[in-house]
Amino acid sequence: MSLFNSQEKIVLSYPKLKERIESRDNPKEEREKAIKILHEIRAEFSKTYIKSFQKLLDSTLPKLYDGVNFSENGVDFNKLVKEKSVVMVPNHQSHADYVAINYMVFKKYGFPLYVAGGNNLNIFPIGKLFRKSGCFFIRRSFASDILYKITLEAYLYYLLMNQKPIEFFFEGGRSRTGKLLSPKYGLYQMLLEAHSHLPEDQKKDLAFVPVSIVHEYVPEQKSLAKELGGAKKTKESTGQLLSLFKLFSYQFGSVHIKLGEPVIAQKKCDQSLKEEVQNLAFECFRTVGANMSVTPSALLGLILLDEPAGALDWTDILAKGRQIISFCDTYRIPYTDSMQESKLEDSLGRALDIMIGNKKIDVIGKSSRSHTFYAIKEEHRQELLYFKNTILHHFLIPWVINYAWINLFSGKIETVSDLKKLFLGHRRLLKHEFYLPTIKDFMEKSFILLSYIIGRDISSLEECLELSHKELYTIASSLGVFSRSFNYIIEAYYTSACTLKALNDSAGESGFKMSDYNKKFKEIHKEEKELAVIVKFPESNSEPLMKSSIKYFLHEQMIENNEGSFSVTNLKLLEENIANFENLLLELRKFNLRSQG
Repeated sequence: MSLFNSQEKIVLSYPKLKERIESRDNPKEEREKAIKILHEIRAEFSKTYIKSFQKLLDSTLPKLYDGVNFSENGVDFNKLVKEKSVVMVPNHQSHADYVAINYMVFKKYGFPLYVAGGNNLNIFPIGKLFRKSGCFFIRRSFASDILYKITLEAYLYYLLMNQKPIEFFFEGGRSRTGKLLSPKYGLYQMLLEAHSHLPEDQKKDLAFVPVSIVHEYVPEQKSLAKELGGAKKTKESTGQLLSLFKLFSYQFGSVHIKLGEPVIAQKKCDQSLKEEVQNLAFECFRTVGANMSVTPSALLGLILLDEPAGALDWTDILAKGRQIISFCDTYRIPYTDSMQESKLEDSLGRALDIMIGNKKIDVIGKSSRSHTFYAIKEEHRQELLYFKNTILHHFLIPWVINYAWINLFSGKIETVSDLKKLFLGHRRLLKHEFYLPTIKDFMEKSFILLSYIIGRDISSLEECLELSHKELYTIASSLGVFSRSFNYIIEAYYTSACTLKALNDSAGESGFKMSDYNKKFKEIHKEEKELAVIVKFPESNSEPLMKSSIKYFLHEQMIENNEGSFSVTNLKLLEENIANFENLLLELRKFNLRSQG
């Protein structure tokens, strides 16, 4: 019996598919449809193909990348694959992810990953190469096609039965912003379902391995930035793929792949399948987020993007870089080996050279002190924001603390209730941008951070109010490097609130559509940016921020959506938010200037 006949036999034996076929009026026709779907989906792995592909990559990758670094991070992956049914769940930044992870696994361990890819990539000539290297293709949407769903589940059953390590990108698509996207549950659920039907004598623990992948430079960076500005996603095509040859004139730094602690799927007796899937997906998600490494390009983006109206010289860049890496060391935030103290200057310099070479950063003359200054070109700020966003979640707590302490220092916060309100308000605001720690976790991490900075234990909000002015200044100075890190998000929410107020004034009871909101947002952002009093960052104008800010105002019941028609329901609260956002941005900027003066 050939491999594919054997495969068809196992797939068709999957209990749910078998029952589906036998229950139809024409079982033969249903069976033929299922086999056709299987042929559409399945990988056609060929060792000859993948070895040829590896040789091709061995010669071409060094021309594009400084390196592809693979870290087991304490996980014995080879042993895990022998003992468990393994599913790798990486985040997704670039089409290059498919190649980078599978290339490194095959090169290191000698076996392929069976990778779930969107059928948008099944195009000539790359589709056949991917399929022969272990990729199986899935339709982008199949919710209403029951036979397709069950056949895909049956194919996963076949892969698990044959102990093939599987991989799928849990976000469901590439992140356009660099921030992690909430996990999609579909493949998690299908894998749990398929695994539950394995014969007991062939059933091994189902182990999901979270994988964090970060690129120092993403090949699709330019098109992703255009999409943030509202451009439509370009459909993949042969012509588009051939245009990738232009990339040989660019430099992409390194790719860093890091495995996380495996998550074993274990159903609790009081847990529904839905709860099991969600808990599993978010445990993997949190691990991926915690393991997202600070890279030279992400660090450089964080530093330079926080200077909206000027440039920095190398001394300032390096000093800020050292301060941030020192923070990472103290609070166990991961960074690449290239960011170690002995390599930091060379690595940041290399990242800067790449961005200058790729025409993303301007080298600005020389001052009277013979210093060279560097600034991101305004039209490329969205591109570099992508890399800043990959690590921004690591610095959320220090940013919130920094603002709270400015308010304590200035006497605007006087009670525990005021302080708690500020913490919880910021948490509510940013939960539409990041997956946040629980309130308890948030507070505990804040107290740990404060205790370390001032050198004595802080364990309650009451103790925070008793800090001396000297201690408050020490805290704000220590965290000042993060003081503007999230400002572009606050600017977007400020612009959104101003947009909603303007539309309410003009539209009245008739309401307004999302298209009205998008158009007005852009107009107001342009006006505010030209005034340069509140809005400073060009990157605060983006489609994802428009959408997430609308979610915030809906959730806080300042607006309502009635079948696509929006209206303001609490104008007073909306106006309070405008004033609060304005105050927040001005205070952060004022203190930052004073502390640097």
